[in-house]
Amino acid sequence: MNIKFRAQLIIAFIVIIVSATLTFYHFSQEKRYVKERTERSSQNIKHAFDAIVDDTEHLYRFRTLATLSTAGVIDAVKKQDTQALYKAILPRFNALKNENPHLIIMQFHAPDGRSILRVHLKDKFGDNIAQQRPMLRKIHQEHRMISGFEGGLGGIAFRVIMPIFDEERYIGAVEYGVDVGYFVDRIKRLSGSESIVLIHKGSLGAADRQLYSGGIGHYFYSTDLKDKKVLMEQYAFLNDHLEPRRIDIESKSYEINPLFLKDSKNRDLGVIIAINDVSGASQNTMDALVGSVLVTVVMMILLWGLFEYTFNGLIGKVDLQERYINTILDSQQNIVIVTDGFEIIFANRSFFDYLGFDTLKAFKREHACICEYFEADESAQYLMPMIDGMVWTEYLLLNESQENQAKMSVDGKTSIFTVTSKKMDYKGKIRHVVVFTDITRLNELATQDVLTGVANRFQFDKALSHSISLAQRYERGLSIILLDIDHFKKVNDIYGHLVGDDVLKKFTQILINGTRKSDIVARWGGEEFVVLLPDTEFSSAIKLAEILRLKVAEGDFSPVERVTCSIGITRWNEGETPDQLLKRVDKKLYAAKDGGRNRVVS
Repeated sequence: MNIKFRAQLIIAFIVIIVSATLTFYHFSQEKRYVKERTERSSQNIKHAFDAIVDDTEHLYRFRTLATLSTAGVIDAVKKQDTQALYKAILPRFNALKNENPHLIIMQFHAPDGRSILRVHLKDKFGDNIAQQRPMLRKIHQEHRMISGFEGGLGGIAFRVIMPIFDEERYIGAVEYGVDVGYFVDRIKRLSGSESIVLIHKGSLGAADRQLYSGGIGHYFYSTDLKDKKVLMEQYAFLNDHLEPRRIDIESKSYEINPLFLKDSKNRDLGVIIAINDVSGASQNTMDALVGSVLVTVVMMILLWGLFEYTFNGLIGKVDLQERYINTILDSQQNIVIVTDGFEIIFANRSFFDYLGFDTLKAFKREHACICEYFEADESAQYLMPMIDGMVWTEYLLLNESQENQAKMSVDGKTSIFTVTSKKMDYKGKIRHVVVFTDITRLNELATQDVLTGVANRFQFDKALSHSISLAQRYERGLSIILLDIDHFKKVNDIYGHLVGDDVLKKFTQILINGTRKSDIVARWGGEEFVVLLPDTEFSSAIKLAEILRLKVAEGDFSPVERVTCSIGITRWNEGETPDQLLKRVDKKLYAAKDGGRNRVVS
């Protein structure tokens, strides 16, 4: 994505944000207003409901004193005399009903759970109503006032149940039941909200469930919905959990807010659905919309003009800086790349010249990472795509104090590079700037014997230390052969140094041809050579040493008639250092010389 396109996206984003802010400002304000009004309404309803509950409890607590003071009531309750109790209490019930027309239930209960008298259903008594009424079971157990919504034969009602004592002995309970319409009317008078009360299925008690088939989820309607039926159907649609909603019906808007009712044990008793008509709260948004469009157009013109004015100068500076950087990097003979460890993001001209690609796109059609060119050797000293379970770029960072090298071959030509890396962290994205410096010639001079082309003493020491480390880590065998050309000084004295050099080369070639690629042949010094045999059992190493001795003895070293060699051989022992190993094999070599030469001593 180029800079200009990104800038255009930023401008478009700013304009859209401003336009959206202005367009929806009114809606957000209205939403906040409605939310605040709904919260206040919910609080008012809750306060109203709590106040009504407290008033109802207090009312019938004190009415109970007068009820129980009525002549003949206590005696009839003790005797569980239904007829006498009905006769004594009927005037009192009528007085209470005149006081509150919503009082639909008044009944007396025996301590054993049976009904002594339903004043509102005088012919229905003697049944063990406590079996179906949790509130009755509780008062018979605890002998203290209890209140709450519950169903019974008289229907769903808010019930206040008071214990009856005779000389501190519990003889039963008196119950008052108030129709839920009482709470709806009181809430409307106190808060101004239309309300519908729903009772939880668990609170139906002994109520006839067929009378309460309609509802939402686990709740039954306690009253006839009348003109709110369509509204509640829309509110209940896919809303079993009774979440607050705003419903629009026939050009009217309603804010519906549930108020859940809990008992002392935090169990669901029911819910009051508060319905607020908010149709007049919405205002015409056309002016805000038109104004937003006009401001958007004006801002687009101004910002676009400013962008065109500043972009040319800005992009010119960016292009100039980019050309500076590319020119500097392309002038480097070293390969410079930027990578995330798996894919190349940038590369300089030396990269393309070495690998033979014109562009990075052309390279990526065949490769993803330069690490695909990495090659291993027998010494395992070069970088690989994965090293010790790490990506090669991570390995470079963790081992930046040591010299790291990579071996790569292109068109049959092998090159050795030193590799250095620096990490960049930009907005959480990790990038590695990696520099490959070609040290092929220097490496050859530093690690190879000039005359024979095999490893020199310096390179052999490194290979020996590495091989011992691998043998110790993986518990592998490691053997070493030390060879010395017999009477080589006479060859130089008789035939001259040029012939002597030729003998050394032919001798070296016999060693190379007789060993594996994983074995390391090195010139130890003068006419002494050493062969390192990684992952090789000692018995196999002895056989190889004897074969090499025979090949040398039978070899053609013209004009020298015959060349032989003395060989010392030993194996590495656990915990042994390189110097200790070399001293032991050196003693074996001298034992071969002292024993008459042209022999192997192990």
